[in-house]
Amino acid sequence: MSAENQFRPFDPEGGLILATALPGSAGAFEGERLSWEALGVPADGSLRVHLDRTKERAQHWVRERSGLDPFAVEALLAEETRPRVESIGDGLLVILRGINMSEGVEADELIAIRMWIEPGRVITLRQFRFQTIADLRQRAQSGDAPGGFLAAVTSGLSARIVPTLNNLREMLDRIEDDMVASEQDDDSWRGLLGTIRRQAITYRRYLMPQHEALATLANGRSRLLDERDHAEIRAALEQTARECESLEELRDRAAVTQEELRARHEARVGRTVYLLTLVATVALPLGLLTGLLGVNVGGVPLESTPLGFWIVCATMLVIVALQVWWFKRKRWM
Repeated sequence: MSAENQFRPFDPEGGLILATALPGSAGAFEGERLSWEALGVPADGSLRVHLDRTKERAQHWVRERSGLDPFAVEALLAEETRPRVESIGDGLLVILRGINMSEGVEADELIAIRMWIEPGRVITLRQFRFQTIADLRQRAQSGDAPGGFLAAVTSGLSARIVPTLNNLREMLDRIEDDMVASEQDDDSWRGLLGTIRRQAITYRRYLMPQHEALATLANGRSRLLDERDHAEIRAALEQTARECESLEELRDRAAVTQEELRARHEARVGRTVYLLTLVATVALPLGLLTGLLGVNVGGVPLESTPLGFWIVCATMLVIVALQVWWFKRKRWM
């Protein structure tokens, strides 16, 4: 079977993306693709099922034919989820979140991957295409234990967030460098800073409970996970902890940079208002003088003097000079 046919959704309309029977399953050979009719609780071997949660037939299979505990069914099909790990009987209910790498979606969106893992069977559900799961499809065709698959998913999700955080950090570094190099404000900085803060807050909102979920996995003693799986999950736990710290640092740095940008803007506005105030103060006595001389009544000074205009101009210059001298003496200029 070609890789293209092997990984193409079996029933995209119904929501069956990938169903694979691994060695030991009744009537199956390694990597055999299964249809809806062939899915069930395996008596032996291993079964891997990947479903589109939004499709009605996939929801029906999970509710009616999967044989899962009703609590696990509701958690797997819930509209809104938070990262969590629950031990139910011999199985593990695992809900994690990762970066949405699909085209045409919000960059700050973290999408959920829902997993049910038990001896001999792994069921995963998603709404959007999950690049981490797509990369692990080849591993899903191998004979790896379910615990190994879970450890690989946790590592993949943690690793894929790193480039996004590095991109946010580089954006913030560029803004800070530009602010140091330029005394002027750039309106685009405000938009970028808002984006960085919003993404940092959104990521941290989900990564904090994800850190707790991974800690539950790393510190628990499920028989589905061997020592190597625990070590891989602990590494993902440490990576997630560093990511949470980085997000907190990014959020605080973006807030400080926004405050600096706001202070610059307010200082610039203050200078402009101060300059306008000085100009108005200088112009006020001049306007009063010219207003008085322009009154259309008898007895206006210098009305009949040929040099009257130049005398008025000289008087105004003297007044301006005296004002400037006074302002500088008071250090108002």
